[in-house]
Amino acid sequence: SHKQKKPWGHETIWPGHSGIHGKILHIKAGCKTSLKYHKLKAESLFFVAGRAKVSYGSERTFDDPVGSPMQEQEFGPGDTLMVQSGCPYRIHAIEHCEVIEIGNHLGDTAVRIEDDYGRTD
Repeated sequence: SHKQKKPWGHETIWPGHSGIHGKILHIKAGCKTSLKYHKLKAESLFFVAGRAKVSYGSERTFDDPVGSPMQEQEFGPGDTLMVQSGCPYRIHAIEHCEVIEIGNHLGDTAVRIEDDYGRTD
């Protein structure tokens, strides 16, 4: 495994097999990830510690924001969220959070829509 610094905290990343990978997201209280989606990658999120508000949409949110609006839900330890490819989401840590992410299509880069830290790639 290796640690990758992020402006909102850091990730501990470990390899899997056949494009499957795992991460533990360590998100500092008050910080949030970028609003993003993946073209190919689907992710399963498991909230281990802390509380977070997650904004998320469906694959139709961009084409029909009125009929398929972004939703917001609070998550805490033991909660899970499946994020399919094409679905935007953003995690906002209310408290320091640890979130396990299991994803496929390891090489698929995120498409950032909004970012508090000026990142565009």
